[in-house]
Amino acid sequence: MRGNSMRPVPNPDATERIHLPISRRALLRGGAALGVTTLTSVGLGSATAAAAPSALPATTHLVKNYQPSQPTGWPATPGQTFSTTIGGHTSARKFTFNGKPYRISLLSFDQAGNDPDPIYEDVPTDPDLAFKQTLADAFGAHYSFHYVGGFPGRNEFNVQSYSVFVREPTETDPTTGFGGGLYVAYDPDLRRGDPGIHETLQWIQVVRRFGATHVDNIWRANPWYLYGGLVSVHGTELFNFHDVPQAAALGDVPLDDQFLAETFLAQDTGIIDAAGKGVVKIFGGFKWGWQVHGV
Repeated sequence: MRGNSMRPVPNPDATERIHLPISRRALLRGGAALGVTTLTSVGLGSATAAAAPSALPATTHLVKNYQPSQPTGWPATPGQTFSTTIGGHTSARKFTFNGKPYRISLLSFDQAGNDPDPIYEDVPTDPDLAFKQTLADAFGAHYSFHYVGGFPGRNEFNVQSYSVFVREPTETDPTTGFGGGLYVAYDPDLRRGDPGIHETLQWIQVVRRFGATHVDNIWRANPWYLYGGLVSVHGTELFNFHDVPQAAALGDVPLDDQFLAETFLAQDTGIIDAAGKGVVKIFGGFKWGWQVHGV
């Protein structure tokens, strides 16, 4: 966090809270997608990590700062756990399933080169996700969402891990696991007026998987993403985001999978408007995802 060694409070002018989604951890068996609660721990493929940050042009809001695997402060989960990052920036992996070659890779979003990064957005724009409409359909009866149009500052999103992974079958686990993960730390530019780190800040994520689009809130009565926010890691307080959408395949099933998401920083202002709805301010965010297909 820049410009203040103490934990900041929200900006003083902050006047402006279901669908049935398929789990982001899925088991593919005979063409069906099933929620997974019994996945064992996943071995990682090699990740290319860069220790030194690489700042993009001054007008950007994303900083590439890829790091080795690290703890996130969030609970351990089945499969590739949410408690630690994959690490680095591994953009693609090849693997074999049922004797057929496949490739999993990060979505390029028309970026040049072979190592795409997440894409910063002032407001959500992806037509397949329809973030605003999807969010309004799910929670518009109880929340009023106000899109601020990004950030006044710079370099708020510190991207420290964005990688795909593959886990080959073993004697104890016959499934083939694959997926991708993103880890971002929010570093507000307080001098230029970015919202300070505080318990009122949240993440809202809309995802598309298996042809279905939904707010990624794990069936809760609010739109907040669960594995992100204000947390402590080894005594250091930070505000982060971590997601590892993944699948495990078993049996005679073709692999043709894609995960697409838009993730935005939001503030639950605590204000109730004239319609009795909770007012939520939505700042900037990022688009990211991965896909797997035969080669």
